Amino acid sequence: MHHRSFRALRVLAAALLLLPLSNLPVAAQRPPAQPDAAGILHRMQKLNVLGSVLYIAAHPDDENTRLIAWLANGKKVRTGYLSLTRGEGGQNLIGAEMGDALGIIRTQELLEARRIDGGEQFFTRAVDFGFSKNAAESFAKWGKQEVLSDVVRVIRMFRPDIIITRFAPDRSAGHGHHEASAILAEEAFDLAGDPKAFPEHLEQGLQAWQPRRLFFNGSTWWKKDLADLAKNDPDWLTVDVGGYDPLLGLSYTEIAGRSRSMHKSQGFGAAETRGEMLEYLKLVKGDRPRTKDIFEGIDMTWGRVKGGAATAARVDALLAGFDPEAPEASAGMLEALAVELGSWASSEPWAGYIAGQLAQLVQFATGTTLEMLGDAPYHASGTPLGLHLDALLRRNVDMTLSHADGNEANGVWASTTLKAGEVWKGQLDLDGHAPVDEPFWLARPAIGARYAIDPPSRIGAAVADDGPSGRVTLTLARTGLPPMTVRAYHKWVDRVDGERIRPVYITPVASVIPKTDVLIATGGAQHITVEVEALTDSLTGQLNVTLPEGWATTKDLKLVDIAKRNERQRFTFQLIPGEHARPGAVRFTFTGPKGTADRTLHEIDHPHILPQVYYTPAEVELVPLDVRTTARTVGYIMGAGDEVPQALEQLGVAVEMIDPVSITAEGLKKYDAIVTGIRAYNTAKALKQTHPLLLKYVEDGGTLVIQYNTTPRFSVSGVSDFVIDPATLGPHPFKITRDRVTVEEAPPTFLDPKHPLLNTPNKITASDFEGWVQERGLYFPGELDPHYTPLIAWNDPGEQPLNGGLIVCDHGKGRYVYTGISFFRQLPAGVPGAYRLFANLISKRSD
Repeated sequence: MHHRSFRALRVLAAALLLLPLSNLPVAAQRPPAQPDAAGILHRMQKLNVLGSVLYIAAHPDDENTRLIAWLANGKKVRTGYLSLTRGEGGQNLIGAEMGDALGIIRTQELLEARRIDGGEQFFTRAVDFGFSKNAAESFAKWGKQEVLSDVVRVIRMFRPDIIITRFAPDRSAGHGHHEASAILAEEAFDLAGDPKAFPEHLEQGLQAWQPRRLFFNGSTWWKKDLADLAKNDPDWLTVDVGGYDPLLGLSYTEIAGRSRSMHKSQGFGAAETRGEMLEYLKLVKGDRPRTKDIFEGIDMTWGRVKGGAATAARVDALLAGFDPEAPEASAGMLEALAVELGSWASSEPWAGYIAGQLAQLVQFATGTTLEMLGDAPYHASGTPLGLHLDALLRRNVDMTLSHADGNEANGVWASTTLKAGEVWKGQLDLDGHAPVDEPFWLARPAIGARYAIDPPSRIGAAVADDGPSGRVTLTLARTGLPPMTVRAYHKWVDRVDGERIRPVYITPVASVIPKTDVLIATGGAQHITVEVEALTDSLTGQLNVTLPEGWATTKDLKLVDIAKRNERQRFTFQLIPGEHARPGAVRFTFTGPKGTADRTLHEIDHPHILPQVYYTPAEVELVPLDVRTTARTVGYIMGAGDEVPQALEQLGVAVEMIDPVSITAEGLKKYDAIVTGIRAYNTAKALKQTHPLLLKYVEDGGTLVIQYNTTPRFSVSGVSDFVIDPATLGPHPFKITRDRVTVEEAPPTFLDPKHPLLNTPNKITASDFEGWVQERGLYFPGELDPHYTPLIAWNDPGEQPLNGGLIVCDHGKGRYVYTGISFFRQLPAGVPGAYRLFANLISKRSD
């Protein structure tokens, strides 16, 4: 039994020496899959290819997976994707997660995509703050120099021969972030090789690096005549990425379809196509190839490394001697070459990178599995944790396993000989003194629309796999491969899904869980319910509350006594407003002998990514507000997912979730209003049959509020994702457009100031549109039938006003409302005016 400190064992994935060329912690948090013999040979073939390409765009899902799959697997060059943002400002088709949580999902989706197509993943500190109409706005919010520094940093770490951009550096890019990504890529191309540019990078151990060429990856999707243009313009090159790889048993476009389909939160499932697929690349910077080969003139052999000819010969010998029925026969040569190249790593980045690949190939060739397992998915910081290391050698070679000390000065502290076919079990007892696991980019408050990341070496990283782990060294006949960090996982068997794994996360001793994020205080005493969930056994202590100015409580602390982990204790605090009660945050803190906790643990669990955790402050935004509504019972039809129902309950409304499959005319009569969630008509297929019943409900005197839907998307076979004909969405026709207002401060113009929706029961004024977040609205309707009354007009700077944000018409005895206003963002954020306006929308029509 060995007792170790967590601090000594929390080693970044960079310590694996798997990616010394970039020196970044980019583990996907999922253990690498064991390839078959053909896959091992495919990886070995890459050992003789010393070329690299960096693809640069703005968001998760912007990358061209066809090109990445072809580069990484067909050309066998090291391929990376730099996404400026993590996609926090987008929408979500698979759940209600938005903002930071959505950024976590989309980060993991990118990592899963790269796991499939063979690329690597990088990010800058830029936050996706929502749709931007030009690069200038993006730079103003991000800080252009700071994000440019990040792009230069990643280039210097990854050292690409070629950079490829997805978008043009002008308004044809369509999105300000897209345009910005191309501008930054072109400027970084010129600066990365200049040691005077961002000299702090060199002080931190990086070196200046000048890529050879920069290409723009055009598309016939945007430019229909691109194929003809490429034939006649020498700056355009065409590559066929549709080739077939017999070792993988797949076309590169099939791989790309699977990779692209990992962007499930954005609804980007893609076909796995076969056959010719042309990609178009325009030379933007660097020397023009004399041939149609984008790599022409770039030495991608061991000839670019001093003394590399001998290494090339040894790799050739490895390939020639590889036996697919006995891959372990190559393990000794793999290890010997890994050790030799590892000794050059400090002076030759390519040697270090290939040494890491060789070390992993030793493990694959011998079928060696290393699993560090924990008994539970969560473990409270400060309490001892026992981990089990299971090691299995599945081919008959001589191999020893050493437990490397996290402190390199202490060297190797234990060793055992592995026997083929026998599972060796080791125990690691850790004292548990470790910081809480969380996404590193969220550990500090953001600076505007840019993450604050420390230390700088983490800038560019996808994730930092800091969780509980142990380091091991595998040795065949030599002095041992580079130490490998084995991340701890929890493993279990689901009766439907079979074996599942998830990371072991270090957590606080408790999760403090307010039952609402926002409390709309409409007068008098208020009540807040808070739960404390124990994340360790025998949790005792007290729960304290801190109140905004002008508020009091009958008791500002509650005693906590929870016997077992994962059990909860519930408390209710009564808040009493004084004469000058002000809005603000009500904060809750648990303190006890085992530690303190002032945050809420959230878990993200979707089948296509590993479960993730993140934290938010344990607080409730208290919003004193004069707001009324005549609605008492509202039916809600969920779409892609949002938190509007919880917000409506803050108005004192009873909200019932309606399954569109079970809608009946009789069942709708009990509701004062029906509200459909965001993208309901893009996602809830049952609405195809039941939508006529909703319109009949309006005709009979009901109120129907439809929140935004996107313009129809069509599959390869021409099938629309819109469940009905969009022209029949209302009682009279209108068209859903891509119009939006992205500036959240854009002043409103009331087009019909006397309309009941702007006056009853709440008088709506310009002050109700103060303090909004991210945007005014999106996918506004246009081409309105004259029966509709548009109520509000907005516009972004320099643009014409848009009047489709909120439209209404009387239909029969009832009222039909369609809105592109971003209530799904404003209500959870506690924006007072958004509550007052929505309260009017659901109030019953009165003639």
